[in-house]
Amino acid sequence: MLSQHQIRAATNCAAQILRDSGAKRRIDEDGYTRVDPFRVAQSADVVVMLQPLDKLLGAFIGEDQPGILINSERPAGLIQMTCAHELGHFFLGHGTTTDEQLDYGNAANKKELEADWFAYSLIAPRWAIAKIMRRKGWTATDLAHPFVLYQLALRLGISYKAAIWSLNRLRLLERSLADEALRVQPATIKQSLLAKPLENPHRDVWLLDDADQDLILEPRVDDQMLVRLKNHTGVGYVGTTDEAKSEGFVIEPVMRPTPNPQAQESMIAGGVHYQDYLVYPSSNPSPKPAQLQLSERKAWNRAAPPLDNFSTRARYEDLAKGLSPAAKEILLQGTDRP
Repeated sequence: MLSQHQIRAATNCAAQILRDSGAKRRIDEDGYTRVDPFRVAQSADVVVMLQPLDKLLGAFIGEDQPGILINSERPAGLIQMTCAHELGHFFLGHGTTTDEQLDYGNAANKKELEADWFAYSLIAPRWAIAKIMRRKGWTATDLAHPFVLYQLALRLGISYKAAIWSLNRLRLLERSLADEALRVQPATIKQSLLAKPLENPHRDVWLLDDADQDLILEPRVDDQMLVRLKNHTGVGYVGTTDEAKSEGFVIEPVMRPTPNPQAQESMIAGGVHYQDYLVYPSSNPSPKPAQLQLSERKAWNRAAPPLDNFSTRARYEDLAKGLSPAAKEILLQGTDRP
């Protein structure tokens, strides 16, 4: 078990790295919602490679040229947390180490517990969680709801399970509520959003509303996004997606069956009806943020000014085998130079 002094040292180190690497500025000023551990590694000249690793989740190689190996065949949120954990070994001065798990109990060795605290402090700091909560209008009580926890996890770029334990560490979620939330499977939440069987249980489903405007969201290339807009079809307005299609998105209205009382409650609030639009990239998305814009216009006069607009940006991340996305981006920038 770590002492309070050791925990503070690991968390303070993570806070310093967030400032020095520009990760905090990226959220505070640029409009992103999450800390990208691959960019943190890139800023410290640590090479990150993703590849199949059999039983291992990841490894830190403490040689002259430090490097990190991450199992590419794990879910995206676990890949991100693994990278943060291995960065903990690097920044805290640990030697070469391998990790088959990340859920270390208090009986684990000091190095793993320190890297564990560093990872959670780097990837899910209190200020980043608070920023998302303020924007979405979520209270501390809302954090006990599995649906909110899942959407919070997506915006932090971590797994549903990691989001729960992050809040528990920060004393924002009691242990009993954390245990209850862990009994809910993310697949159940995804299916309730799509109102149909899941084609791929590993794909995440984002629900976007007015609070997500003017951000740069970072879904994975296989993720789907639902944009929820107020529905004014009763007075002749319909959602139009021409602007979004021009940026390489496919957008489809979600036609739901006659809702049961529980489902209807999620679609009608305060007498306001909503319409969901399913959004996904039409082809291999660019690594640069793409504009996503939907408008409500008169059905008989699309040239008239829109009643309402929804606008945000999506920067899709491809966690394929090989160099990290951040390293690939640097290489691509180099090839664009004259």
